Amino acid sequence: MDHMLVRRVSGFRVAAIVFLVVAMITLVKSIFAPAYTSDIINQLNLLLNLITMISFASIFQYLNEKNYEKLVVFGMALAFAYYLSTNIMGNYDTYIQGYSEIGIGKSLDYQFLGPLFFIIAHSLFLRTSIIYYAIIVYSAALARDVYLILSSDTVYFSSYWPDIVSDGNAINVAFFGLWVNIYITICIMCWAIVYLSDRLLDDAVKFEKSTTNLSRYFSPTIREKIKEQDIQIDNSSNSSQPVAVLFTDIDGFTSLSETLEPNQIIELLSEYQDKMVKPIFKNLGTVDKFIGDAVMATFGTPVSQGNDAQNAFSCAREMQIAMSQWAKERSEKGLPVITHRIGIHYGECIVGNIGTEDRKEYTVVGDTVNVASRICDAGKDLKASLIFSEEVRIRLLENVNTRLETGVSLKGKEKGFNLHCID
Repeated sequence: MDHMLVRRVSGFRVAAIVFLVVAMITLVKSIFAPAYTSDIINQLNLLLNLITMISFASIFQYLNEKNYEKLVVFGMALAFAYYLSTNIMGNYDTYIQGYSEIGIGKSLDYQFLGPLFFIIAHSLFLRTSIIYYAIIVYSAALARDVYLILSSDTVYFSSYWPDIVSDGNAINVAFFGLWVNIYITICIMCWAIVYLSDRLLDDAVKFEKSTTNLSRYFSPTIREKIKEQDIQIDNSSNSSQPVAVLFTDIDGFTSLSETLEPNQIIELLSEYQDKMVKPIFKNLGTVDKFIGDAVMATFGTPVSQGNDAQNAFSCAREMQIAMSQWAKERSEKGLPVITHRIGIHYGECIVGNIGTEDRKEYTVVGDTVNVASRICDAGKDLKASLIFSEEVRIRLLENVNTRLETGVSLKGKEKGFNLHCID
C-alpha cells in the first residue's frame, strides 16, 4: 500500500469539502444578502459559487488513488480561479462605486484575508509541494494587490488616530505591520504542519514495516520485550553471546520435488514452514531464515530468555508432534508423507546485522551455527529424526531417553562430537 498516496487522497477530500462548504455558504449569503452593489456582479458571483460547489462535490465523489494526480491539478486550478474571480469582481465593484479615489487605503486591511484562507486550505492537501505552490502563488497575488494600493497617490501611512479613523486613504502603520507578521507566521506554520505530517507519516510507515519484520522473525513475547526495553536490532554493532541454534531439513526433498509442479513445491514449503514457525514462536525462538526446505531458528536472540537450550529442545519436540499430525493428514489425502530431521547445538555466536549497507540481515554466525547444521545433516547416517549435542543435553531441565553416539565425525571438524539421538 502507498501510504503517502492514501494520505494525500484523504487530505484532498477534506480540502474539497472545505471549498465546497465555503462556496455553499457564500452562495446562500449572496442570495439573501448580496455582497456587491452591481446586479451583474452579484449574478456572476452566484454562478461562480454554484460552479465551484458542483466542481468540488464532483471531486469529492470521484476522487481515488488512480485519478488523484489529474484531479489535484484541476482542484488547485479551480481554487485559484475562484480566488482570482472573486478578487476581480471585488475590484470592479469597488471601481463602479467610485472608491478608487476615496477610501482605497482602508481596503488594505482586508487584502490579507483571502490569500491566508487559501494558503490554510491548501495545507489540507497534506503535500509539501502544494503548500509551496500556495504560498508562492497567493503571496504573489497579495503582493500585486498591495502594490496597486500603495502605488496610489492618494494613500499614505499614518499612526495618527484621527486621520486613520476619518480618512479612508490613511493606512494604519501598526495594523499593517501586524498583518504582515501574522501572514508570514501563518505561512510558516502551514508549511511546518505539512512538513511534520510528512515526517510523522514516514516514521509511522517505517515503524509499521519494522513491526511487520519483527512479526515475521520474533515471537509476540520477544517483540514486546524489544519494544519495552528499546532493544536496537537495526544498529551496526554486533555482539557475541551464547545461543541455541536449531536446523530442520526435509528428508529426500530433492527427489520429492522432481515429482511435483513448481506451484505444488511452493505450497508444500509454505505449509511446512508455517508448521515449523508456530513451535518456534511458542518457545520464544527467532526465525533466522528459510533455506530452501530447511528452517534455521535461534533461541537466545536478541536477548536470552532464560534456558535457551531447553526452549530449543521443547520447540523440536513440538515440531515432531506437528510433523506427526501433518503426516496423518497427508496420508488420509493420499499424499506422500513428509518427514524431516532436526539438529540442535548450543554455543557462542556473533549476533547482529550482517551484510553490506545495501543489504543487511539480522542473523547469527559462527562455529556454533556450522556445527548445528552439520548435526542436522548427520541425522541421515545416524538414522535419527532429532539430534542434539552434549552442550544442549547438560542444559536440559528434564531427563530425556536418547541414543548416545560418541565421537561422531562432522564434516569440516577434526574432533568428534557426542550426539544424542531420538529416532
